[in-house]
Amino acid sequence: MGTDPIHLIYGSDDNYWFPTAVSAASAAWGVSCPLTIHLFDLGVSDGHYAEYEQLIKRANSSVACERHVIDKSMFAGFGEWRGSIATYSRMFVQDILPDLDWAIYVDGDTLWLGDLSKLWALRDETKLIQASADPPMPLGEKHPDDDWYVENGIEMSRDGYLCMGLMMVNLKAMREEKISEKCREFMARYPRPKIVDQTVLNCICRGRTAVLPSEWGVFSAWHGQADLSRDACIHYVNDLPWRRDKVNRLISDVVLLWYEFNRKILGLDLRKKYLSNMSWAWRRGIFCLLKHLQWAVGVHPYVKSRLRNTHGIDGDALRVIRTRWMRSIE
Repeated sequence: MGTDPIHLIYGSDDNYWFPTAVSAASAAWGVSCPLTIHLFDLGVSDGHYAEYEQLIKRANSSVACERHVIDKSMFAGFGEWRGSIATYSRMFVQDILPDLDWAIYVDGDTLWLGDLSKLWALRDETKLIQASADPPMPLGEKHPDDDWYVENGIEMSRDGYLCMGLMMVNLKAMREEKISEKCREFMARYPRPKIVDQTVLNCICRGRTAVLPSEWGVFSAWHGQADLSRDACIHYVNDLPWRRDKVNRLISDVVLLWYEFNRKILGLDLRKKYLSNMSWAWRRGIFCLLKHLQWAVGVHPYVKSRLRNTHGIDGDALRVIRTRWMRSIE
């Protein structure tokens, strides 16, 4: 089962095509078995799609790319969410790809470190969805869904609550259990929740889900002491490497990896595109200082929670990651 061809899915519009391409290229780079990357296209221009596919092929010319232009009418009445309707496609993968039994759906703000086939080998036929655990909220903040659950009389435990930004989906079982119909019924019954697709899937599939090992849900802002020498996936939720527009968005080790992958593997030096030399220097300098002075960060938990990621990646793990990246170049 672990050697079956892998099907990896992204959903994007024209605003998010580039980071999606970088994530897809990182998956293509490290994979050791046949891989097809599907794009659920909700408004990507032909020119940008050509560039998207070119970047993937630059990383691994043997990877197959498939483009699925999605008719937005299938989400009629759902409304916009965070500026992109592409997120709704996560609830209907089993309908959009009716011939597949399994697939991995992942957000574009991710970076794969290592071999995707290690994740693919973890498929569990008894589960509908296997996904990463939802990240913790900063101190003093509630989860965006908490009030919505109370208002609608729905009991939902945070224990085992999944972040659907990376999910491995048993499409055959989803069709057999008519999950698409249940999602539409849920959307019609309740006012639109804060995190639509994630909330709906956690409610509908409750009891038939499982949390993936932590390395497949490494959140950039909160990754702590995660062992990134393992095959892993970084999710840059609330810590987008190309958006350093706040004082607390430092150049952490995991953010640096995104820039390094672009430069070393894709031949794209993006530092000057997104940051001035001065901004890069002070953001990286402060991070390196805090990385070695964790006692100062921990003086007050509120401060630590707002600084996002101040932990560094172990030197041995960094060497493992960089060795993986360079092996194919050599």
